[in-house]
Amino acid sequence: MAWQIQCTASSPPASPPPFTPKCLPPRSLFFTLSATSSSRFCPPHMPSLRSVTCSLSAVESPTSTAGLDDSKTPLLEVKGLTAVIAETKQEILKGVNLVVHQGEIHAIMGKNGSGKSTFSKVVLVGHPDYEVTGGSVVFKGENLLDMEPEERSLAGLFMSFQAPIEIPGVNNIDFLHMAYNARRKKLGEPELGPLEVLGADLAILDEIDSGLDIDALRDVAKAVNGLLTPKNSVLMITHYRRLLEVIKPTCIHIMEDGRIIKTGDSSLAKVLEEKGYTSISAE
Repeated sequence: MAWQIQCTASSPPASPPPFTPKCLPPRSLFFTLSATSSSRFCPPHMPSLRSVTCSLSAVESPTSTAGLDDSKTPLLEVKGLTAVIAETKQEILKGVNLVVHQGEIHAIMGKNGSGKSTFSKVVLVGHPDYEVTGGSVVFKGENLLDMEPEERSLAGLFMSFQAPIEIPGVNNIDFLHMAYNARRKKLGEPELGPLEVLGADLAILDEIDSGLDIDALRDVAKAVNGLLTPKNSVLMITHYRRLLEVIKPTCIHIMEDGRIIKTGDSSLAKVLEEKGYTSISAE
């Protein structure tokens, strides 16, 4: 479509730099407007009037966050990931697409049974309860699905567990120290800071806000915000908007029935709080 309009200008304005939004919902449209100016229709006595020919183009946004920043190589890129429960062959992941770049915080939200925790277990540990049936998971340019769990950890993935294994006399700090010492010996490094402990380029945090009061939540938020550097990223899985009030994510993804059905910025959490997941499903 082309339009011809007239505007008053002493000289053609400089073209602004192209704008690329950081987050777009799947299947949405992003419009760009280009213009060229000409003086061939300007009357001699009104040289400041110029004719501008505009063209309007629309580009369909990719599913999930693919294309957030095409100039950078993704830290994690998931394409069409499908998985079934190993014992029953029931499909649980039905084509998950997700892209995470360095220095970003992403949050996955969804109802119980939507596939959030299953996704994290398949990505991080290749959990034996699930069998990948299709798609790809590339982490730092390498095929993550070909790696053993310990190889994934050494590659720079870390996951907090929603329900850690309970052993009498052993708490989460003990697990952290054991993981820290194992990695330090492997790398032959001296003492490391808390977030360098596991060398986590990508930390996957599965419902770390479950059961926390507001003071504990602030402490967790402080720790998570401390995780982020320009070179690493955080992927959070949560039910609650309150966590996202203290940790501002780059993007929020809504998962339903084994798929990411919508992606947006932090305002998406407010929509969920006010209207619920049904409002998203109905779109």
